[in-house]
Amino acid sequence: MYKRIFILFLLPWLILAQNVQRLSMEQSIQMALDRNPNIKIAEEKVNDAQQSVYQAIGSALPSVSLQGSQILDEIVRPIDNFFYVPGVVPDPLNPITFLMSNPTLEMDFTNDYQMDLQVSQPLFTGGKIVLGTLMARKGLNLIQSQYKQEKNSLSFNVIQAYLGMLVTREFLAVAEEGYNTAQEFYEISKLLYQQGMISKLDLLQAEVQAANLLPQKTQAENGVTMAAASIRMMLGIDSHTEIILTDVMSYNPGEYDLDNLKAKALMNRSELQQMEITRSLSSLGVNMARTDFLPMVALSWSYSKFGDNLDQMADWEKSNMLAVGLSYNLFNGGVRYSKVRQAKIAQRQVEYGYDALKDAILLDVEQAYLRLMEAEKNILSQQKTVGQAEEAARLAKIQYREGTITNLQANQVQINMTAAKANYLQALFNYTLAEASIRKAVGDSLYQ
Repeated sequence: MYKRIFILFLLPWLILAQNVQRLSMEQSIQMALDRNPNIKIAEEKVNDAQQSVYQAIGSALPSVSLQGSQILDEIVRPIDNFFYVPGVVPDPLNPITFLMSNPTLEMDFTNDYQMDLQVSQPLFTGGKIVLGTLMARKGLNLIQSQYKQEKNSLSFNVIQAYLGMLVTREFLAVAEEGYNTAQEFYEISKLLYQQGMISKLDLLQAEVQAANLLPQKTQAENGVTMAAASIRMMLGIDSHTEIILTDVMSYNPGEYDLDNLKAKALMNRSELQQMEITRSLSSLGVNMARTDFLPMVALSWSYSKFGDNLDQMADWEKSNMLAVGLSYNLFNGGVRYSKVRQAKIAQRQVEYGYDALKDAILLDVEQAYLRLMEAEKNILSQQKTVGQAEEAARLAKIQYREGTITNLQANQVQINMTAAKANYLQALFNYTLAEASIRKAVGDSLYQ
């Protein structure tokens, strides 16, 4: 009896415990990669491109087809009998008289059953098969690079959301601390007012100061709720599950050189790799257009077997043929020349795009580097400011209790401390996100 009551008492707590999920940043990234539909679509695109490679390779191999037919019903067309002689009476013992007595004849030249085996092997295609295989492989490499880029972009978005939730949680702690400090000042003000050490106006100011900080605390709470909802949606987590982030933001300065970062970006960026592949594809496209000026040569072999009785297949007639075929388009209205020129135009467009992309990547790296340097300077500045503001707030509390400073002065010190902590958190968030932006800008993988 007591055991049942104990289980019933613990059941809600067990259910609540199951609705709590602890997440590190790496776990969050992996969860998003496993569940995101766009990543699944990108995976299927890779699989599709792989099938294109198989098809291109298969076009170089011989094709074999087997065909069988059975005539179920037919109408034989009668033909005129050139041996017909009017008035001749057919004699059953003389087949010639039967032939001479019929004005028309029905002769069936078809067989009821026929089987055909055909084999075809391309010998020379002007390079179409080789170029097609190379283009298919390049296409696969392009899709694979786009797949990696998609995973990296999603990973960066998860990092941004994760850091966003961390910083909103820290903002909430700062807002709660500021509100609690204001409440403490208000309680001190009430004691001082009762002792006649401050005026009614000072007491009201302390009360108003505490009341003014309550909306900031509520806004910070809503920010945490919204950040949690955003990361739940991104990771595909149930809305009733509480998320606990296990990582923390910290300032770990690194060594960054702008020239090295730019050189690394030009080597590693997926977009640039994709453009390199596109350049190769455009060059292959020009060669593919030129193949239309060359002939096509193929070897074919066919074997047929036909007869009228399935029970006598060994006696059926047979035929086979081995042939070499050549096809060449002598003139098609200048279409081939136009296709070559069109392929060269596309090639030049890719070259222009490649140069523009390089400039854009270098600019992206420089902007990320400048944001990182700015955030680092702000962190170093705010670290010192926070320490000074905390010490000033401690002294202000003592002096206000002793009545040596006014309520207005105490409130200003409190406001300065809250602002200093908020600025430090914002600088720390900017620096951590800027580090991730640097890694993304130079083409480093953000996922395991």
